[in-house]
Amino acid sequence: MEKRIKFGIICLMLIGTLLMAGCNESNPDKILSESDKTEIKKILSNMDGRVDILLFTSQSGCFSCSKTETLMKELDGLSDKVALKTYDTEKNKDMATKYNIELVPAIVVVGKEDYGIKHYGFPGGKEFNPLIEAVIDSSRSRPRAPEEIERKIKSITNPVEVKIFVTPTCPYCPDMVRVANAYAIVSDKVSTVTIMSNEFEDYSKKYKISAVPTTIINDTFKKEGKIEIEEFINYLVVSS
Repeated sequence: MEKRIKFGIICLMLIGTLLMAGCNESNPDKILSESDKTEIKKILSNMDGRVDILLFTSQSGCFSCSKTETLMKELDGLSDKVALKTYDTEKNKDMATKYNIELVPAIVVVGKEDYGIKHYGFPGGKEFNPLIEAVIDSSRSRPRAPEEIERKIKSITNPVEVKIFVTPTCPYCPDMVRVANAYAIVSDKVSTVTIMSNEFEDYSKKYKISAVPTTIINDTFKKEGKIEIEEFINYLVVSS
């Protein structure tokens, strides 16, 4: 099983490269090729339970909403455990408020619980992989961390929001997103927001983003580059 998953991740990396263009050369109305779908379907077979993908879009001022919706619809068709629900932020203001949607397109992953995993922008390039992993991980019950880490996690007493600014071509960004998402699933106090900074220039300027990945915790702590796990957990604890 482990070898199968690793092989699947390699395939996802190749698919992610194709997604940088956001299109399927043989069929411009689709994003994933038939071979892409076959590999992703195998990977999604590792899901335990149902996962809802909540997609928030807008009919105005959103250049990547259409292709993001196309990709999510294709993903929805690859597993009976994936359920896509689409909301227009203007027509469904209550849902947009509930999930604190600031940008569109927005993808919220809700599995066994709402683990607080959100993604802004088209999840192309290298960011497709961690999104699929988040879907699979969200289909499972909240795991326990090693004892020492569990002790630190339990000391997080207040909500902590982790923003990770990324780009589709950044080689170090997926690992940072994986770490943040993993601890959002481990702790009910931690939530994550991945932002495709190349799509949201004004939002990136607001946080003075000059490199990726950049991690911002509770809008106070900021660090560029990859953060090692133990260091990341310490930042979560201090920021809570």
